[in-house]
Amino acid sequence: MRILLVNPPIPKTYYNSEFCLPLSLLYLAAALRDNGDDPRILDLKIYSNQNVSDFEAFYSQKLMESVSSINPDMIGFGCLYSGQFHDIVNYSKLITTKYPDIPIILGGIHPTIYPKEILANCPSIDWIVIAEGEETLVKFVNKYKNKDFNFDDIDGFAYRKEADIIVNPKTYYIKDIDKISMPAYDLINLKDYYVDTSGWFNPKNLSINTSIPIITSRSCPNRCNFCCMYHVMGPAWRARSPENVVNEIEFLYDKYDHRHYSFMDDNITLDKKRAIKICDLILKRNLDIQFETPNGLSINTLSAEVLDALVSAGMVRTNLAIESGCDFIRNKIMRKNLPREKILEVAKLIKRYKNLKVSAFFIMGMPEDTEDTLRETYDLIQQLNFDRVYLMNIVPFPGTEVFEQAKKDNLLIDSCPEKSYLSDDMYLTNYNKLFLKPYKLQLQDLRNFRSLCEKLPCVKKMPSKQAA
Repeated sequence: MRILLVNPPIPKTYYNSEFCLPLSLLYLAAALRDNGDDPRILDLKIYSNQNVSDFEAFYSQKLMESVSSINPDMIGFGCLYSGQFHDIVNYSKLITTKYPDIPIILGGIHPTIYPKEILANCPSIDWIVIAEGEETLVKFVNKYKNKDFNFDDIDGFAYRKEADIIVNPKTYYIKDIDKISMPAYDLINLKDYYVDTSGWFNPKNLSINTSIPIITSRSCPNRCNFCCMYHVMGPAWRARSPENVVNEIEFLYDKYDHRHYSFMDDNITLDKKRAIKICDLILKRNLDIQFETPNGLSINTLSAEVLDALVSAGMVRTNLAIESGCDFIRNKIMRKNLPREKILEVAKLIKRYKNLKVSAFFIMGMPEDTEDTLRETYDLIQQLNFDRVYLMNIVPFPGTEVFEQAKKDNLLIDSCPEKSYLSDDMYLTNYNKLFLKPYKLQLQDLRNFRSLCEKLPCVKKMPSKQAA
């Protein structure tokens, strides 16, 4: 089958203009190609810098031109960010109107959270792949090619069956992820992703051009009450071998002369020996690179030995996931099991590295937050004095404990959270938009606290967008 995989454009509400390769689609394309199919990739994000007056019409035209020229047997949309879903619905309607015989399948984080709601309300979308998709998509495609439309035995798959919507829960995840084929980098033009990196931190003065995302492990064993990622990548942490990871980096290094990478793992340093081995292999193979860990390092996994290895191998930017300055909120409510002493220990260690930019993640507005707990967060931010702090409003993602708690106790600001699957900005404007009201605070208290924090030079100030 000729299958067109489409990555939607960056939503207008997204504050970050940087963009990277559509890694999930590259993995799916590799799996389809291994299966004997003919995958193609259309990444609409690469046109985001075009000087056009009507982006919606421009993107729609690019999409329809690709569908016309490729003439696919099926179209798959990747929906990594919830903010992309609004555009995907419009694109699927457009395709269905002109090409009613081309079926449309959807995958990604957003549809994994909302499979039933989407199929119940979006007739232009035919099927949904839930969570990790390589094996699920291949099994579905093989059934479809053989005109076998009984999908009851496909794990992690949602579909319509007569008048019913069937959601087969995801129960199986690929155990040996070394067996997953390398992303199909040859299906894109890497130069399409080159951006102006002259302002990037570049202590080695390397040619950066862009950052290629690398995933060395999947999922995270922790169960923070605000995180829904285990729904996407499963309950168990699964890691690639150090050799497998560095083989991919070396391939990109040799074939494309690429020198900058982003390790996108949820918990890359969970196995300290493995993390150190990856770094040792990078050095042993003389790969002169720089990399960042944008999703945040787990502080409990860090030591002088681990940090030395990471920095020696080329880490120049990292984020630390702290979340709250209040021990009660951080450990009893969020369940991070992260002692204050460990935070201060790692903060002291990490400041030894002159060629390392350090940021931290904090969350404000938890249901249990009070003026006192917020003040503790402010004091810790001020005490740590990192290069940058991202202070985010709590977003009650469906499927998380904090969502169920806020719904049960009537804390949600949105009076109809069941319709949040339609949101085109819920997860992208959460620096300024408030989603729940704490038990003992007013919304204005949260806005005042953000204003106070943003007077600190390290706190990242977001563009003004929609407020609750």
